[in-house]
Amino acid sequence: MSNTFATRLKQLRISVDESQVNFAEMLEIPVPSYRKYEKGEREPTLSVISKFFENPSTKAFAQWLITGENHPNATTNNPISAHVSAPTLSEDEFEQQFVKTAKETLLFMCHLGWFKSTKAADFETSGQLLLRDLKPLLVGSFRKNKSA
Repeated sequence: MSNTFATRLKQLRISVDESQVNFAEMLEIPVPSYRKYEKGEREPTLSVISKFFENPSTKAFAQWLITGENHPNATTNNPISAHVSAPTLSEDEFEQQFVKTAKETLLFMCHLGWFKSTKAADFETSGQLLLRDLKPLLVGSFRKNKSA
């Protein structure tokens, strides 16, 4: 799966369930310009990029949109930081948190349309994103088991 600005822009637009015209109007970007951004025919200016940080519907995704890094969690819309340690959990709490986090990440990927019958799924990228979201939980569990 491509990880260009144009690809991420289209994924973001689809995730907020808007047409190109409505999305461009929501961000106050001329529709022809927006279409060129989404096709990768044109790079947005700083004033256009700032609109993603200012709009409530896209603000949580702006850094990911621009850099491709720190993708927001599906339900919290907050970037997941790989360096944050998970608290020590009981076995049942760990299992519940693991399933919840995996479900949120997979649902978000589905919401972005990554798993459609009309295209080949990129399981390597999907797996990497899933692992990134689960890593803080796994690291915390590993530390707990190692010290026990």
